[in-house]
Amino acid sequence: MDNYTSKTVEKVDEKRGSYTKYCLDNLILMFFIFAFSGWVWEVIYIGVTEGVIAKRGMLHGPWLPIYGVGGILILLILSRFQAHPAAVFVLAVLMCGTMEYSTGLAVEYIFRCRWWDYSEKFMNINGRVCLEGLTLFGVTGTIATCKVGPMLNDAIGKLHRQLHTFLNIVLSVAFILDLVFSMFVPNMGVGVTYSLLK
Repeated sequence: MDNYTSKTVEKVDEKRGSYTKYCLDNLILMFFIFAFSGWVWEVIYIGVTEGVIAKRGMLHGPWLPIYGVGGILILLILSRFQAHPAAVFVLAVLMCGTMEYSTGLAVEYIFRCRWWDYSEKFMNINGRVCLEGLTLFGVTGTIATCKVGPMLNDAIGKLHRQLHTFLNIVLSVAFILDLVFSMFVPNMGVGVTYSLLK
């Protein structure tokens, strides 16, 4: 069977030890896996905590790109520290905190609306990040870097070449169309957006 096995997981020996390197084809599919997983998590979380079942995020599809981008950046930047989970945790907290805060600031400025608001959470910064969320990002970032990322990379690399290419193209086209549409008609409503800014 034609597959990507030969370029799936490359181990690179350095003083820090071996670490996983990721090819672009695998990262594209992993982006959608992370984006979808984040969307599912938030739908469940809001359903449990607020009693509202709602499509989360600014986009209309079942994905939250901040999780996809964050997951990919974590793998690309922190993989070389796989042998040091404590360092990965701290760096993941800093990376995710910076991304979440800056993304929140950007969408508030562009759309005059908030898609998340941690104002009532313990140790929050302007409602855009909070200790609870950062801790969760640190834990999941560490698990992704040290365990899930390499496993996903290996599994995706074993997909048939044509299937892999098909999935990448279809998902990418659907995502870009959703992104363009949502720039003009963002997903909003109860359980999705929290406050309109003046």
